[in-house]
Amino acid sequence: MGIFDSLRKRKIQKYTDVCRYIWKNYVPEEGQADSLQGELLREIEKLRWEAQENGNINWDEDFAYFCGFISNKLSEQSIFSEDEKEEAASIMARLKSYGEYSRKVNDGEIPQDEIDMNRIAYVEDDLYDIICDKIARLHMENPEPMPYEKNKAICR
Repeated sequence: MGIFDSLRKRKIQKYTDVCRYIWKNYVPEEGQADSLQGELLREIEKLRWEAQENGNINWDEDFAYFCGFISNKLSEQSIFSEDEKEEAASIMARLKSYGEYSRKVNDGEIPQDEIDMNRIAYVEDDLYDIICDKIARLHMENPEPMPYEKNKAICR
C-alpha cells in the first residue's frame, strides 16, 4: 500500500476550527499574510482553489513556488516527526506534479489526443486537508503569529 492509499483511509480535516481562526485572523483579503501560519494556509487554499475551481488552467511559477514553500516550511518545524515531514513533502510534490502537467497541456507540449484528464488537477479535498491540519498543529504549538518575510516576487 502506497502513502497515498493510506492517507485516503485517514479521517480528514481534524482542525477545521483552528484553520478558520487562522484564516479569519491571519490571512488578509488580498496579498500575502504577515505571519507564517497565515501565509501557509493562504497558499494551500490558493492551490486548492486553482485545482478545484479552475482545473489548474492558470498554473504558473507562483503556484509551483507555493508547493516548495509549504513543503520546506513544514519540514523545518520540529513539532513534526520525520514521517510527517515526508508525508507533507510527498503531498506537495504530488500537487505540484498535477500543476506542472496542466502547464504542459496549456502550453501545447502534450498533444490533445494524449491528454490524461485525471492528471490535470487534484480536486479531492483529502490532501489539502492534511496540509491544513499540519498548519493548524503548527499554530496550536505557536499560538502567536510566527514571523514571515513576504516574497516580493510572488504576485498571487
